[in-house]
Amino acid sequence: MYEKRLHPASIVFQFVRSLKDAAFGFLPVLFVIFNNGASWYEFSGLGLLLIILFIFSIVKWFRFSYVVTEEELQIKQGIFVRRERRISKHRIQSIDLTQTLLHRIFGLMKVQIETAGSDENVDASLAAVTFEEGERVSENLKHKGERTEEDHEKAYPEEVMSYSRLALTGATSDNAIIIFGLLWLLFSQANQIIPDQMYEDATRWLFSLAVQFLISLVLLSVLVVWGAGIIWTMVKYANFTITRYETELYMRYGLIEKRQRTIPVNRIQAVIVKENLIRQLLGLCYVYVEVAGGVNGGKMEGSTVYLLPLLKKNDVPGFLNEYLPEYCRDNPGMKRPPLRSLPYYIWGSLLVSVTAVIVVSLTVPAWVLIPVAATVIFPGWGVFRWRTSGISFDETYLNLQYRKVSRETVTLRRARLQAFGKKDTWLYRKQGLATIDAAILNNAQGRHFVVPALWEEDVAKASETFSKVPGIHKKLSEERGG
Repeated sequence: MYEKRLHPASIVFQFVRSLKDAAFGFLPVLFVIFNNGASWYEFSGLGLLLIILFIFSIVKWFRFSYVVTEEELQIKQGIFVRRERRISKHRIQSIDLTQTLLHRIFGLMKVQIETAGSDENVDASLAAVTFEEGERVSENLKHKGERTEEDHEKAYPEEVMSYSRLALTGATSDNAIIIFGLLWLLFSQANQIIPDQMYEDATRWLFSLAVQFLISLVLLSVLVVWGAGIIWTMVKYANFTITRYETELYMRYGLIEKRQRTIPVNRIQAVIVKENLIRQLLGLCYVYVEVAGGVNGGKMEGSTVYLLPLLKKNDVPGFLNEYLPEYCRDNPGMKRPPLRSLPYYIWGSLLVSVTAVIVVSLTVPAWVLIPVAATVIFPGWGVFRWRTSGISFDETYLNLQYRKVSRETVTLRRARLQAFGKKDTWLYRKQGLATIDAAILNNAQGRHFVVPALWEEDVAKASETFSKVPGIHKKLSEERGG
């Protein structure tokens, strides 16, 4: 096998990246130059700096080479200090192929390689290779030479999202809730938005005309923003396809910026079904996973990765059974918190709204009706959260359900738990309550799933079951006092 270099267009990518990295240093200099009047030697110095950056990009491209052997990926790089890295195929966890708009102009793609542990000094990236070369590198590294002819002929489960389904995804996203909330806020304070001068100088006819125009403008703005969100979703996730192979999930999506992603099943730490208010009313949700070490790329991004941006809630068990049977658990039968825990859910929401009333009344009295209304709405939201929360477990799975804004149902496997916490206070112990805190490994810091004020006996039984996992960090903490 002979060494290869990246496509020459990677010089442009490196030059653009260097300009981006130096932007904060350039901006003050450019401001001073143009503010004080630039002379020819200042422009010459700036031009010389750009030439140096471009030469640096050429040299960096020339000094980077790679080769894929039967056992590993070898990379040599470095301008002044030559470094050689060898990445065994068996350490590679995921390979993502990305085509940004700039890549597509040149007919190229980026190959991002992630190894166990997600160490930047171990992971590798081929910033710009041809499409055919990227596919070849991915195929050679991904299957480690073990794929047979039967593997190529085998039918794997696959699902493709239609554009109409993607449009519904955008229409029911969290952004839609924010837009509708802002619309309600504007209408509720319309009398404060309209200037007082209008009441004094305009006639009743002109005044009513102005209000109609204002309402029309607000509605049009909301529709434009909402429509733009729908279009953005359709463009970003166009042709969204998910396929389940033996040991990995494979996804591809995107119209302008195309992505191909692989998720090793053995790195999935948790499966979460999330429903915002709109989707819950419509019986819809989306499914995402937490992945140890993270998966490079977009908001399917970092350690949090969407498996499917939208599907019916009733279809979740069937979807998981086909694509992720390791986390499929039919009808977990959530046990809800007792009625005595309800005040703890209400208290936090009520405290926030009362504090808001005091602050707004002292700073912006004209808007005080909004937090006053919240003092009624927020306790109701506390009841809503209480009705949402729950716990269910057996020897293999732990299911938790809770709500901050959206309702989330989490499925955790016994072997993936990194820490398990039982927390209580003096009042909790007196009422037989406890808070559960289950932690998993995702990117660097891990993620905690917390459900407050459950039955103490349920949390204790779960603690007894899952704290026996080999290697788990036992954290049966009891917070005394308070």
